[in-house]
Amino acid sequence: MGEPVNDLDEEFESHFYNIFYVKQNAEETKCDPSIIEYFGVLALTDVRAPERKLWYIYYCKQPDIDETVERIFQKYGKKNMCELFRKPIYSGVSMRSRVKKHFAELKWYVKGNLLEAPPKSHYNDERMAKVISDLYFEERKMLYDYICMSHKAYNRYP
Repeated sequence: MGEPVNDLDEEFESHFYNIFYVKQNAEETKCDPSIIEYFGVLALTDVRAPERKLWYIYYCKQPDIDETVERIFQKYGKKNMCELFRKPIYSGVSMRSRVKKHFAELKWYVKGNLLEAPPKSHYNDERMAKVISDLYFEERKMLYDYICMSHKAYNRYP
């Protein structure tokens, strides 16, 4: 019928090595999953004022996700929160600053890790998730462009 997916991946990998003129590494690269950072957004409902639109942003390393989220749940109440977004990111600090800057420019109340929309804002959880994912992809594109630029500069000078 067809080749297994792994063979196809290996074939694509060999073609990409040829396209970008990169020497294949004979040894396996070791990746430590504990150094991966995650960025997330939690929707927060204020029981005393349900019309307020609040979101909490956080970032942490992979092994610390459970205790970070648990600490946030203890502070604000587990019933009042739901997770909208969680993705691995190169730098949680830069993603946090990008998100805070974006919403500060929209004249939102931004303090610490808490984001509050203006009272008559049209933002809801779906729109917030879309904006955060757009910012996430901008961050990834910036990193991708940097890697491509470095690769071109490296190939230019032998």
